[in-house]
Amino acid sequence: MMYNLVPIAIACIFLGDAAYPQENVPDLKDPTMIAAGHDLFLQKQCSRCHGEDGKGGVNLARRALDPKDVFQSIADGRMGSGLRMPASRDVLSDEEIWKATAYVMSISQQPK
Repeated sequence: MMYNLVPIAIACIFLGDAAYPQENVPDLKDPTMIAAGHDLFLQKQCSRCHGEDGKGGVNLARRALDPKDVFQSIADGRMGSGLRMPASRDVLSDEEIWKATAYVMSISQQPK
């Protein structure tokens, strides 16, 4: 049986965009924001999988990351390679998710 996946794909695109706050994106290079994000990273035990410096088993530092994708991964969680990162939307505010995003971006390989 074949299904028409176009409506599902469109819904996923729409919902994905809705999960990312388009307005009021903070300065992700602000040292105060990065430090607060690192504190959250440690508090919420992200370091259990990513290591205290982001270079653990699920290494955040070895690849270039997009802030939008990082925000969505933190907010909504993700699944990959048999590992599940839990969603944080119910326990962190958007402001806190941005702080965590700022920290993750600070340790990732930035695009040139």
